[in-house]
Amino acid sequence: MIENGKSTEFKMRFIDKFIVGLIGFASFAVIVVTIFVVRHKYQVLYEKQLEKLSEIPYNETYRYMAKDNSIQFYKDTTNVSEYKCLSTCRVTSFLSNQFIINNDDLIPIYDNNHVMLYSVTDKVVKLVLDDVPQTSINNKYGVIKINNRSGVINKNGNVILDCIYSDIDINISHIVALMNGVIYIFDNNVDLILTRTINTAGDLSITEKNNFMYINIIGVNTVVLIFDSRTNSFVN
Repeated sequence: MIENGKSTEFKMRFIDKFIVGLIGFASFAVIVVTIFVVRHKYQVLYEKQLEKLSEIPYNETYRYMAKDNSIQFYKDTTNVSEYKCLSTCRVTSFLSNQFIINNDDLIPIYDNNHVMLYSVTDKVVKLVLDDVPQTSINNKYGVIKINNRSGVINKNGNVILDCIYSDIDINISHIVALMNGVIYIFDNNVDLILTRTINTAGDLSITEKNNFMYINIIGVNTVVLIFDSRTNSFVN
């Protein structure tokens, strides 16, 4: 009788432990399933929210939504900034001659017949340009214009030559600018090398071959200046 009592007690304890374990496993399974369902619902909702937003060319950080005469910028699905339009405005479409700024914070917005470089982080317009920055042979720098005067911007979106020049052209090794009858020659680090006064005005076009840079000023009277890059001097 004693042995039968011990056996019964052992069985009862085993059954109790089994039931407790089963309840624990069931509870764990419910938690896991609940987490999976919640995550799935969140992922579906997240993807639906993303579908409502438009991508910005060459920008991996922000998306946007045009709404109520404004442009709202989002990081993932979080609204982080809003640009108020002066007139009908839009995020600029990518153009083949457009200089790409490697700074996701600066967004080019076409508004009121100008291009605004808008800082999402600072929530202010950093620059008001005549048009999108223009590409050059040297992909470190782009040409910008403000009130029809030319300047230079770098990949970070910093202006490295103010918009005070009538025209600018850039190649791999030099930046050449024209202002008030004076030619300015800068090196690739935007350090001024040399200036020269000329008696004509026009558009700049530069080419380089065998260490000689040919500076064409195309106007009423076309002038060609030849600059020796080895000696940093003009040969004509």
